Amino acid sequence: MDKPQRKEAQRSASFTVKSGLAQMLKGGVIMDVVSPEHAVIAEEAGACAVMALERVPSDIRAQGGVARMSDPGLIREIMSCVSIPVMAKCRIGHFVEAQILEAIGVDYVDESEVLTPADEAHHIYKHGFGVPFVCGCRNLGEALRRIGEGAAMIRTKGEAGTGDVVEAVRHARAVLGEIRLLQAKPDEELMAYAKEIGAPYELVRQTKELGRLPVVNFAAGGLATPADAALMMQLGV
Repeated sequence: MDKPQRKEAQRSASFTVKSGLAQMLKGGVIMDVVSPEHAVIAEEAGACAVMALERVPSDIRAQGGVARMSDPGLIREIMSCVSIPVMAKCRIGHFVEAQILEAIGVDYVDESEVLTPADEAHHIYKHGFGVPFVCGCRNLGEALRRIGEGAAMIRTKGEAGTGDVVEAVRHARAVLGEIRLLQAKPDEELMAYAKEIGAPYELVRQTKELGRLPVVNFAAGGLATPADAALMMQLGV
C-alpha cells in the first residue's frame, strides 16, 4: 500500500471511529449549559450530553456583537463536574478555535452558525482532527458537504435562540424529503444530482442505499420544550 492509499485508509478508519462515537448520543437530548451547576442539573435530568456555552443562543441574539468560542476555563470546569460528554462550539472556518477545543479535551466540537463566522466561504477541514465534529444543515446538499469535510454528526440548523421550532421542522422536512426523492432516482442520475447539490458522489450513493444520512442526524434550533423534541423525533430525526 503506497502512502496516499495508507493515508486514505487511516482517514477512513478515523472517521468510522468518530461517527461511531456520535452514534452513542442517538435518541438523547443535548442541553445548552452556561455553568458547572447547570451541567450537573442537565446530567441529573437525563441529558446524553451538554453544550458548554458562555451565553445561551437567545442571549447571543439579544446582545449582538461578535460571538466567539467560550472561555476554555469555563469549559474545563464543566468537564470536571459531569461524566456525560461535553461539547463546545467554535466559529465556522476557525480551525484554531477547534484546535484549542481539541487540546483541552472536549468530546465533540460544534462548528456553529450560532457564533459569528470566521470564514464566510470555507468550513473547517475536519478530517485533520481526532475529535468528532457536529455541523448544521438546512438541506441534503449542505448535510453531505459537511460530512464530506469530516463531520461525524449532523443537526438541522433551525433558528437558535428563538424558542420557535418552525425552522427546525422546515429544515428537517427538507432533508428527509430530499432523501425520499433521491431514493426514487435511477443510479445513472446520481452523478448529475451530486453535481447539482454540490455533494460528493459516494455520499449521495450511500445516502440512497441507506435511505438516511450516513451519520447521526439531530434536530436543533428553536427546540424549547419536551413536546418540541418529541415532534422532531416523530418526524424521523
